[in-house]
Amino acid sequence: MTTVTTSRLGRLLGYEGVIATLLLGAFRYFLVSLSFIACLVPVLAFQALVGWQATHVAIWLGAAAVLPVAPALHGLTRAAAALLDSEPYSARMFWRGFADAVRHRWGSALTLSAVVLVLGYDIALLGADAGVLLGAAAVAAAVAAIVVSGAFLSDSPLRGAAFALAAARIVMQRPHLALVWLLLAALAGLATSLPVVGAVAWMSMPALAAVAATICARTLGFDDARQRVDA
Repeated sequence: MTTVTTSRLGRLLGYEGVIATLLLGAFRYFLVSLSFIACLVPVLAFQALVGWQATHVAIWLGAAAVLPVAPALHGLTRAAAALLDSEPYSARMFWRGFADAVRHRWGSALTLSAVVLVLGYDIALLGADAGVLLGAAAVAAAVAAIVVSGAFLSDSPLRGAAFALAAARIVMQRPHLALVWLLLAALAGLATSLPVVGAVAWMSMPALAAVAATICARTLGFDDARQRVDA
């Protein structure tokens, strides 16, 4: 009986036991989430120090603050695939994907920043009535879905306008997938804004949402659409 108990405790508490495996997996999610949050520092600093203002300086600063977001999404999708496939060094995969996006997919960052700039001026000039805000929200949602689609297309050989058109085409072919991405992003943002657990959610929700989005992409036919686009 003692031998059996000792064996069970060894499997539970050993270096390759259940608890160690769970802790290592949680630590990988933490590293990926922390890496993504590090890329959001300009956005968070802008929100804390400046915030939305109908001034040229605030609008341009807001557009500049979102420049790291698109490369960060490229890195996050690559790290999420590594987490889902139980590959090691997921945080390293994040920064490798971020660096590749900065070198080869910088158009995504500039496009997202330009959209933020245009929407900022639209709201500032046309007024923050319900119609303007609804239109801006719809455009922002469409652009966000295309940017996320482009993040999943990181390994595509397409470049420039062809790459952007391919990402937009996949969103039009799989609108339900784009809605799932937006819902996951909204849930992650809501979780991080909760009063008590919000700070803890920041350390896990980016990676969890990215893994969930990767599962949905694989399940809802994103890979098949990507193969048709590359062909």
